Order: sequence, then C-alpha cells, then structure tokens
Amino acid sequence: MVGLHPLEVAILGSNPSSPADFMKYLKYIFLFLLGVLVVTAAGYYIFQMKKGETVTIVPPATIVATITKKTSNFSLEEAPSESLRGEITSMTGDVTFLGRTATEAAKLASGSGVVQQGENYITGDKSTLSINFDKAISIDMLEKTEVDIIQTLPATIVFSQVAGTADYKMATSSSVAIRTSYLLTQLNGEAVISRNPDKPIVTVNMKSGNAVLAYNDLKFVSHEVMILGGHNFTFNYGTRRGVLK
Repeated sequence: MVGLHPLEVAILGSNPSSPADFMKYLKYIFLFLLGVLVVTAAGYYIFQMKKGETVTIVPPATIVATITKKTSNFSLEEAPSESLRGEITSMTGDVTFLGRTATEAAKLASGSGVVQQGENYITGDKSTLSINFDKAISIDMLEKTEVDIIQTLPATIVFSQVAGTADYKMATSSSVAIRTSYLLTQLNGEAVISRNPDKPIVTVNMKSGNAVLAYNDLKFVSHEVMILGGHNFTFNYGTRRGVLK
C-alpha cells in the first residue's frame, strides 16, 4: 500500500479503503478549508479596524434598487403645447361638444371658444359650426355633422368625419388628412366631404387644389386616387369601390 501522510493516518486510520472512511476524510477536508476561510476573513476585518476604516458588510441576498421618478408633461385636460389651437368663428342652432376629459357631450353655450385636439363637435338639425385653425385650415360643418379633432400638430393635422357634410379649406402647406369611414383624404386645397346618412356612401367634391384618396378593397389591396379641383369621387365603403368623375 502507498504510504499515507500522518494527517491522513490520523483521520482514516490504517485502512482508508472503506467508503465510510473516505467520506469522513472529505468531511474533515471541508471543515479545514472552511476554518481557513473564516480565519482569513476575521484577520482582514481586524486589519481594517486597526486602520480606522469602517467596514460595511452587505448580506449577499440584499438587493438595492434605485427608482428614478420621471415627470411627464402629458395632460388629459390640455392638448400638447406644440399642437395648434383652433377658434370657433361662428355657430348657429344647437351644437354639442365633447371635451378631452368628458364622458358625455354637452351643449355648446356660445359661438366662440378655443378648440384643441382630442375634442368632438356635433351639429344638430338646422345648425352649423365654423372652426378656424389660424394659418392652417378652416372647417365649416353643416347640419347633422360630427367631426373628431384627432390631431393638430403643425406637421400633421388629422380629422375624423363621423357623419354629415363639412367643407375643409387649407391655408398652409401642412399635411391634412380626413378619415371618413374606410376612406382617407390627404388634402391639399379645398374639398367638401359628405357621408350619406342612409347609404354606405362617402362623396369628396374637390373645389380647388388636389387630394390623394386612399382606401383598401375587400381583398385588402391598397388603392390611391388623385383628384383635382372641379372633380368628385364617390366611395362605397360597403363594396370598397370608388368612382372618379
């Protein structure tokens, strides 16, 4: 048998071949290494204390999370500061208004006031409403017309015409889009857009300038139609087909 170290003989005895003796050997080795680690850590701690330094022991399981509070300028009541504000220039009859934070429409009290993105306006029977976004676009809503002011950023202005007839007249080179059901009108001029109350028909009557009309057919194929002043486009959003005249 190969000679054993005196420490091995003291731990295992003269016959280290049994499994029990081998496990005992490993146990003592582990305890020996653990003791060395504890003594080393204690010596380092004492050394640091003698140097007058403060030693902070952080448990391994401790997780320090730093939460940075971020502020936001978003407001439900007010539209973004960079968005354009409009002005009600005239009103006749009954007009209802749904504000940015409102849950129900309220009757518009007077023919003046500030208009901002995120609002909704509806004209009643024999009623009209005119809104002007200075140096951008004006809207003349006829009776039984509903328009959502979706976005009024200077670079991109977007409206959604839910019902009725409205005259849109641009006064700027900004991009202006009007969505009417499944038809999108990219306006560059003046156009009257009507939505038939009884049939799935939208009509775009181009008074001046031009517009690009875009829609998807029932097979989800995209179509674009250029319309010039003096022409009109009739779109059936039931069949998703249009006719330019």
